[in-house]
Amino acid sequence: MNNPSSNSSNISDDTWVFLSTDGAVARDSGYVATGGVARDHDGNWRVGFTCFLGVCSPFEAKVWGILDGILILLNKGYKRVINLTDNLEVVQILSDLHLKDSGIIVLRRTQCIMRAEGMWKIQHIPRNRNLVADRLAKLSLNWKSSLQIFNEAPKEIIDLL
Repeated sequence: MNNPSSNSSNISDDTWVFLSTDGAVARDSGYVATGGVARDHDGNWRVGFTCFLGVCSPFEAKVWGILDGILILLNKGYKRVINLTDNLEVVQILSDLHLKDSGIIVLRRTQCIMRAEGMWKIQHIPRNRNLVADRLAKLSLNWKSSLQIFNEAPKEIIDLL
């Protein structure tokens, strides 16, 4: 059962994966995209992704990034994930898994999966510790492609690793 606020688990345990996600907005068009990277406890790349979303709010883009990351990691067999985001509002809302009144479908779906599958924690991190996810999201704005999954880091972000 999912318990993101539990302190009984040792988060330095090598079974936890750290998922950093971010969203990006093109100022000229209003288009949004998301990106993220999952790393093991030593900081090694496990999987990354980008996804062009089109038009939605920056908040929804952040949540889409978390949802995409969770689904990718579940598909790869990871069930103990610490989500890292630089958006405090997203952290606060996703930490309250009993919130039922949200009209944002992607938020409700993310909360439902977090309640039902694996063990999830969510933590706020400063923007300067989320640069890889930020760059992946910005790349997705340029590429305008649907979900892309990277088992190895794309060359465009190597300088940040």
